Amino acid sequence: MITNANAVSADNVVEPADVLIVGAGPTGKLLALLLGRKGLRVIVVERHPGLYSLPRAIAFDDEIARLLADIGIDPDHDDNIVYMDEYYYLENGKGETIAALDWTGTTQAGHYAHYFFYQPALELALGRMIDELPSVTILRGAEVCELNQSAEAVEIIAHPTDEAGNMRPDRDSMLSRRRLTAKFLVGADGANSFVRRAVDLPMTDLGFHYDWLIVDVMPKVAVNFRSSMLQICDPARPVTLMPGGGGRRRWEFMVLPGEDLAEMNTEAASWRLLQPWKMTPENATLERHTVWRFQAKWADQWRSGRVLIAGDAAHLMPPFAGQGMCAGLRDAVSLAWRLDLVLRGESASDLLDSYVEERKAHVRYFVQFSIDIGKAVCVLDPVEAEARDTAMKAAMDDPSLAPPPVPHPSLGAGVWVPSQPGAGQLSRQGIVRVAGTTGRLDALMGQGWHLLGYGRDPRTMLTSAQREQLARLDVRTIVLGALGTPCDAEDVDGFYKTWFDECGVDAILIRPDRYVAAAAPEKSLQSSFAAVMDSLHLEKQLA
Repeated sequence: MITNANAVSADNVVEPADVLIVGAGPTGKLLALLLGRKGLRVIVVERHPGLYSLPRAIAFDDEIARLLADIGIDPDHDDNIVYMDEYYYLENGKGETIAALDWTGTTQAGHYAHYFFYQPALELALGRMIDELPSVTILRGAEVCELNQSAEAVEIIAHPTDEAGNMRPDRDSMLSRRRLTAKFLVGADGANSFVRRAVDLPMTDLGFHYDWLIVDVMPKVAVNFRSSMLQICDPARPVTLMPGGGGRRRWEFMVLPGEDLAEMNTEAASWRLLQPWKMTPENATLERHTVWRFQAKWADQWRSGRVLIAGDAAHLMPPFAGQGMCAGLRDAVSLAWRLDLVLRGESASDLLDSYVEERKAHVRYFVQFSIDIGKAVCVLDPVEAEARDTAMKAAMDDPSLAPPPVPHPSLGAGVWVPSQPGAGQLSRQGIVRVAGTTGRLDALMGQGWHLLGYGRDPRTMLTSAQREQLARLDVRTIVLGALGTPCDAEDVDGFYKTWFDECGVDAILIRPDRYVAAAAPEKSLQSSFAAVMDSLHLEKQLA
């Protein structure tokens, strides 16, 4: 099955692409969409002949909500997405609350902190957007079995698959296989990535392995829960409850030592475990049940020449922090703007190395964070569980006993200036008024690079050569200001004034992925800007 089939020639050799993407999951589709909107020629190869119709990922955070809003999906007003604006409770086996986390309100990124969604609907929306792009082809029902690269290009051989995504008997027929070439290839082909293995990128396994039964249900009647999100830390069997988007609910039951995985992965076991919540075949539809092994792994290197990996091909983490798909989508956005610069001839391919270093450090933080949560949840020893419960309840009564707040992770070394306030982290987003329209700054300023100033044009703080670089990278300059003052965007509630004052800066340079590249006072802005430009490995230096 081929989308935009006119791009495929009769002799089974597809015209060269700018980028080949192996895998049409959320990471691969988002990358294809972002590159296609830049006019780049993209071919996505997917072994499944059709859209995978069952949910897998189920949660995303404020950063991904912001990303989805950027591409045209409103996470706050979508029937298949639900945001959290309530408390998240952790209970012990006695039904006692051992922690209550405040998940109300919006974050400094401008969105709610936590969302739950129905993955097939999200993938369908991404696919429809891709269908509007003439430069993007999705080749379905084809599995990559051969990969070779040279100094100039990457070549793959794709063989046909059956309805289940398995290779057909005629896989070796010259008439059935397709040869595809591109300047770069991105493996977004999941945990068992062929691409990762083909270019010999080993994985580090942290040894955190637990089997859980995942059960997705569509209730036929209204169901009320104490909280939409509930973690039951019962040593008899830890359980997680959460929304699934579009009215669905998900339960996750830990498989206990000695239990047979095949027996657990049945409808009978699912309905039996759902009984405490009065879910039955009469009042609910069981959409999916599967035993999923929670793992913690990452690839030691994410690039080999013209081949890169992203998403689950590069990292796996337990779902306790809800960051698995989030990390893959961050990979896609981080790669997209870099590949665009390289393929347009603005930057050398060395720029892609910073994708690897930035994302590896960021992902490792979330993998370890997920493990730490999992270690607290997956406690089966009653004595250990009692000690955990006592400590957590004490922290509820006396906040000074609680661990410090989890810091926002920074990117690894890359296209940002260290030791500057907020640099290497996601930029903040507030409400502004532009030409009489009020809304989030992202929506009103568009995508790409942005240089923010407050009350003054930050271009006046740069050299003439640096202003030429602004134009070369199509950096949009935005002057923020108080309500009623001459500026590009009025700071409706003083959000940006507070941010600039807290940081003690006069200008903030924001990358296309919304991360802060530099934040500096006027006296050091020129040197900071120069450092960012150097890290981009620009091919044609300006005088």
